[in-house]
Amino acid sequence: MKTLTYVSTKDVNALIWPATVENINLYSSALSVFTDFQKAGPRVIEANIRADELVQLMRKEHVRMKIVVDGDNHFVGIISLEDLSEDVFIKRIAEGDKRSELMVADLMRTKEALLALSFNSLKHSDIESLLFSQRNNKLQHLLVIDEDTKAIRGLVSSNDVARQLRLDIDVAFSSFANIYQSAILTPKNQSKDRHVA
Repeated sequence: MKTLTYVSTKDVNALIWPATVENINLYSSALSVFTDFQKAGPRVIEANIRADELVQLMRKEHVRMKIVVDGDNHFVGIISLEDLSEDVFIKRIAEGDKRSELMVADLMRTKEALLALSFNSLKHSDIESLLFSQRNNKLQHLLVIDEDTKAIRGLVSSNDVARQLRLDIDVAFSSFANIYQSAILTPKNQSKDRHVA
């Protein structure tokens, strides 16, 4: 067993912050807004968890989306706070379901219903091209698949894009379509030399 060393914090004033990339703009690599699961593990939830309990957990964790897995940790879908809105619960109750019996599996978006972006494609794109390709996407998250390993490699969050580009929008209600509108179509951001792939 090793002995640990303790140090007084009396003379410590600084904090260590993660390295940030300065000057990210529309022409920066799309990887600068990509959450790579090799570096930051995915936030997962099992499909058999009560949906109403998950709402509280996600709010407590300050996350808006979780990847849904089965008992063997295999990817089966995603669930977001949008999928868990009060309107969704009211509709299901009106259809005869009991709130306490609704599971994540009942409200999630299954993997069969999802499209994801290719990691190889993302690697060779800039943020502008990413936003252009997602200009009609009213969701906040985009999964990214590593086609070589046939695995979910990570995701892109519209909120992360908004933060990195320092856009003046309410991230609570942002989507890729909102970000595209704000970053590319608004007059203050338009430029004659803009190139959209």
